Amino acid sequence: MSKTFTIILFLASFGISTAQQVEFFNAKSYPASPACGEDEVEYLIESQIVYPAEELEIKKSQVVFVVVKVSWDGKIDTLFTNLEKSNSFAMEAMRLVKLIVWEKDKIRKDKNIEVQQVKITFDPKKYKRAKKRQSLPPVITNNPLIFTISKLDSTPSVKGFNTINDYVRENIRYPALALQQIISGTVKVTFIIEKNGIASNFTIVKPLAGGCNEETIRLLKNIQWEPGYKDGKPVRTFSNYTLTFIHPGNTYR
Repeated sequence: MSKTFTIILFLASFGISTAQQVEFFNAKSYPASPACGEDEVEYLIESQIVYPAEELEIKKSQVVFVVVKVSWDGKIDTLFTNLEKSNSFAMEAMRLVKLIVWEKDKIRKDKNIEVQQVKITFDPKKYKRAKKRQSLPPVITNNPLIFTISKLDSTPSVKGFNTINDYVRENIRYPALALQQIISGTVKVTFIIEKNGIASNFTIVKPLAGGCNEETIRLLKNIQWEPGYKDGKPVRTFSNYTLTFIHPGNTYR
C-alpha cells in the first residue's frame, strides 16, 4: 500500500508507553540494528506480545535474554535464549524477536558477525495496563513472513474510513515546532501492518524536522487497520506512506 497525502493543519502532541522493557546488548563488532530503531522495538513488543496464560494467572515476571545473530541482509540465522526451549517465556520472546525487521547493511557482508542479545522483561502488571489501552489483540503466529501488496488476495484498509488520506485529514495536527520554525516538507515512512491490524517497524525513509516525523508515525500508529489477507488468513504486510506538510505561510523548506 503506497499512499501519498498533502495536508495543512495544526498542532501536535506525541508519546507512547511501553508494556515490557526491551534492551539491546550489541555485538562488539558489526552489530545488527533494527530498521525502526530500538525505541520502536518496544512499541512492537507492546502491540504484539502474548503473555503466557498460566504465568499471567500466577502473576509471574520473567527476564529473557534472546541471543540473536543477524546476517548482513537482515535475516536471522541464529536464535536461542538463556532458558529451556520449552519454557513459555522463552518461546514468546523468540517469537517477538522474529517480528523485528532488521537493517540490511552491505558493510557487514563477509564479516565475522557476532551474536548479540535482546533482553525482554515480562511484567504482568505492565502487560495488563497496556492491554486495557489496546483495542486490537495480537494474532498468535510463528510465521514472521512479510508480504508485499502485489502478493495479497486482499490489501490492508483503514477501518471506518474510505482511504488513509480521509483518516489523516480528520486527525492530523501540524507540529507546534514546525509552525514556529516555518517548516514545510515531506515525510516518507515504511512500516509493517501486523496480522492484528496494528502498524509496527516504522522506518523514516525521508525525514523532516520540527516534529513532522513524529506526527506522521503517531497518525499511522493510531489507525485501526484491516490487515492484508493471503489464502484466507491475515498476514504481515509491507507498506509505505508519504505525508507532505505545507506551512500556513506557504513557505517551503
